Amino acid sequence: MSTAGISGILGLLLQLEENFSSCLARIDALILKPLLQAEPQDPKEKENFQLFVLLNDRFQTLWNFTEENSRILRGKSQLENSGCIQDFYILWKGEVFLSLYIQYFVTFANFVVVQGFEQAARSKSDAWKLHKAVLKEFLRDFTSESSLGLALHLVLHKPFREHIQGYLQLLSQLQEQLQEGSEQDVVASVAQEFGKLESFIGQVLDEAVFTKELWKSLGYKFTDVLCVPERRLLEDSRNLPIAPGAARSERLLLFDDVLVLIQGNSFQSFDLKLVWVDENCGEKSAPGLHSLRITTPEETFILSTKDPQMKAVWRWKLEQAVRQALNGKRDFPLWGRSGEGSEAPSRRFFTYVFRMEGRLRGATYEGEWLWGKPHGKGTLKWSDGRNHVGDFQEGLEHGFGICLVPRRSEDRYDCYKCHWHQGKMRGYGICEYGNDLVYKGYFKDNMRQGFGILENFSAEHPFKYTGQWENDRKNGYGVWEDKERGERYIGMWLDDHRHGEGIVVTQSGLCYQRTFHADKMVGSGILLLEDDSVYEGNFTEELTFVGKGKLSLANGFVLQGTFSSRGGRGLSTHGVLSTAPEPHRQPDQLGLKELPVEKRWTGIFEQFLEFLHSGCKEEMEESFTGFHIQTSKELRKSQEYLFCQRGSEEISWKIEEILEDLTEHQETESLQSYLEKALESSLHPLGKLLRALAVAFQATYSGIGANRHLLAMAQEEVKFYSKKIWEFYQGLLRVALERRGRAPSEDADPSLGKGSRLVLPLILPRFYPELSMLYMLQHQREDELYCQGIVELSLFPDIQLLEFLDVQKHLWPLKDLTLTSNQRRSLIKDKCFLSATECLQKLITTVDPREKLEILRKRISRNVPFHMGDTRNVPSHTRDPSNVPFHLRDPRNILFHTGDTRNFPFHMGDTRNVPFHPGTSPGPTSVPPLWPQSINPFIPNFFHFKPRFSGCSFSFPCLFCPGSTTVDPREKLEILRQTYEELELTVSRLLGAGYRLPMDDLLPLLVFVVSRARIQHLGAEIHLIRDLMDPTNQGGMFDFLLTALESCYKHIQKIRLHPKENSHSS
Repeated sequence: MSTAGISGILGLLLQLEENFSSCLARIDALILKPLLQAEPQDPKEKENFQLFVLLNDRFQTLWNFTEENSRILRGKSQLENSGCIQDFYILWKGEVFLSLYIQYFVTFANFVVVQGFEQAARSKSDAWKLHKAVLKEFLRDFTSESSLGLALHLVLHKPFREHIQGYLQLLSQLQEQLQEGSEQDVVASVAQEFGKLESFIGQVLDEAVFTKELWKSLGYKFTDVLCVPERRLLEDSRNLPIAPGAARSERLLLFDDVLVLIQGNSFQSFDLKLVWVDENCGEKSAPGLHSLRITTPEETFILSTKDPQMKAVWRWKLEQAVRQALNGKRDFPLWGRSGEGSEAPSRRFFTYVFRMEGRLRGATYEGEWLWGKPHGKGTLKWSDGRNHVGDFQEGLEHGFGICLVPRRSEDRYDCYKCHWHQGKMRGYGICEYGNDLVYKGYFKDNMRQGFGILENFSAEHPFKYTGQWENDRKNGYGVWEDKERGERYIGMWLDDHRHGEGIVVTQSGLCYQRTFHADKMVGSGILLLEDDSVYEGNFTEELTFVGKGKLSLANGFVLQGTFSSRGGRGLSTHGVLSTAPEPHRQPDQLGLKELPVEKRWTGIFEQFLEFLHSGCKEEMEESFTGFHIQTSKELRKSQEYLFCQRGSEEISWKIEEILEDLTEHQETESLQSYLEKALESSLHPLGKLLRALAVAFQATYSGIGANRHLLAMAQEEVKFYSKKIWEFYQGLLRVALERRGRAPSEDADPSLGKGSRLVLPLILPRFYPELSMLYMLQHQREDELYCQGIVELSLFPDIQLLEFLDVQKHLWPLKDLTLTSNQRRSLIKDKCFLSATECLQKLITTVDPREKLEILRKRISRNVPFHMGDTRNVPSHTRDPSNVPFHLRDPRNILFHTGDTRNFPFHMGDTRNVPFHPGTSPGPTSVPPLWPQSINPFIPNFFHFKPRFSGCSFSFPCLFCPGSTTVDPREKLEILRQTYEELELTVSRLLGAGYRLPMDDLLPLLVFVVSRARIQHLGAEIHLIRDLMDPTNQGGMFDFLLTALESCYKHIQKIRLHPKENSHSS
């Protein structure tokens, strides 16, 4: 590398910059300054003048940069050690050089397009006239052109191009002076970029002249609209022949931002960002023609040419122009190398206003596009105020979307958050109407169809409908709750009217069954009164007996005849009163025959069947229950879930993984574990189905619907649910096996009995709160008698109670009674057979107390009513604590109705102790060990209370039954078996040898254990276990133990002691 050679090149570069700077100074003084003083008055010319002002700014910036480069070079040349590559400003500021030249020539070309130099040549500025002679002398150095406009054009670009060529020559010399290596590579790279710049300038000027000539040839009607300084003509069908099909237009113009079709005196323009080019037209071309298909948002047309090479050139130029328009900038150089980046992306994001006739006329779409149609995420806005945000497919709303529809009469909106299918609402969604109504459920063809919930939150007439919809109307089975009247209708509907068989339950506890026609009661019905009287016949909506009827009183008397009202003076009747017991008394359970379980909630099952019939497509699965998780924060925030509470679940539950797992869990034990996880998940199809059924069940049987006359219906429904879930599991399994090309196993047990055994215990927790409440109401009177017996037996110490129950003395566990000097054996309580007693107590208290407190908290927050001494439950819509029979905000008052004196006389914190007798105050009691220390301070305030009595009648709270007990009948039966084993173990230990308890010994001991366990609502528990236990257990050991427990329960009901015996016993 020669230092002298590099120093010489550095000197040449300095000379080049100084000459160029001098030239720019003359141009500024003779041309730019005079022209800037000649601002025109015409509006059109003013626009061009502003463009000239911008050109001058670019010129000045480039001139200043040249001066700075000259100053740096002069400073380097004066140094002794100058001559290294680092002294070349052009190398390490190469990007700045390129940027300034590009900006200047783009602005220069814009001025050319609008014929700015021709206008400048006609300037009438005095300063311009004074310098005209000197100017002409100056211009002769650049051109021999006589036209002043052409001369100005040349003088403002020719020195710059020559200066760039000077750069290239010096860079070439510098590259020759350097040895191969990194420095030579740097110089080569900069030289290459300046070569591109020279090519870019040539292309820009050619395009500008080409475009200027076009505007000269077109009339003002076109140029006034189309002529824009930045717009460039890329191709003209008169230069490169191609024609739109079917004589669509005479001329095709391709600009860098639009495609224009000219027909006569009119034209159409298409934004290149929304133009798609396809050489596969999809239709046969005429012989000898080669075609391209052009797709835009509202039109598709064909371009044809006779030459295949012309077709290829047009396709290449169209693709290049579209791609560069999408990128927002031109290539450098403009067209790149042939074939480079020729494919424009088919997926795009853009905003477009639809103009042509159709449902989208006047609408603005902003979002993703694919081949001329909205496709992907987007927002569609109509001029009338409608908005749709969501997923689109092939131009139609498809997938999840949110649609706002303004209400005409008021300044409010209906908001639809739904799944859409080919432009129409279909699948699950939520609609929040502007009139305070909210619908959650299924849609089809923009109408409510299938299962859905409509609720009115306004204060004037609050109601809630849960049931079947058809063609946007209530049709089929449904439940209507009138929160204002405190009534619930359970039955059939037609065209938004109660129509067919139905049951009405009132807040006061009355319940009746009638046939309805267009909301009117017709024919006779059954009215069940609160005192267990039953009326069969006709009655009014005010529940007044009219016409022929039969009244069966609770005491067995029957009054049959004709009833009529006496105008507010009571009820008169003409008939016969029979005092003989009725041989076949009307059953107190309603709805079994009139409302078959198969006809209830068909809309829920139809959605799942449709999902199965589709082959379990993921798209169908997302719409039949629950929403798709969106990436947009706004969409995610607006989404709501009906039965789907999506949390952080460890299992993914994607439909492909679900079907794959199904085939791997067909053995009974593995299947049970799989079903348990699936039903617990809010993402698994079976879990979604279970949640939907739970919502329907709660809508029917909670709150006002907690009526004992509906127990048979509820029990039948739960069993039917287990059957349907098992059927749907088998349907999923068939789809999974078919996808693997396998047939269902012939050895597989298709019986619904197996489904009931597996599924029923797993789904029972979802329905247990409402179901157990119904059982408690149905068996309340039996349980009250049982409670009175427990109260009587609780007065006995252990030894006296064993003696009272005729337990054989050799079976008394005297060894277990360790006494202090101040104790007497006759006063010891709750010590005998303690292990068996504690075991039997697990029938109820097998759940962690912390879970019970959480259940309590949730119930308070949801305003769920508790059965607190009054069998008429508070309506679930009650929100004012003053309307509830206890103060919900104070947990100390939630266990018992404070206004009810019929409370159970033992400390609920430890059911094994009775620390006081009736009429005495409770003493201090320690917290049982099973309570965690973290909540111990809360327990005394929560459970200590001062009981008051009115006889021995009582009513238990629900905290320890619904929602918190061991709900699986299998587990409850297993507890009975363990209790029996504990009894035998205790007796065997006492006797010192194995001992099998005969029935005569078992029953008294079991009565003792039951009386000490003090299980609340034992009758309800026994009947629930028997009704829902596995049929295969009938006649076996479990059935025997359950029968023995039932015998003890009935025996305790009959125990009554006289007051004198009570005093003696105590």
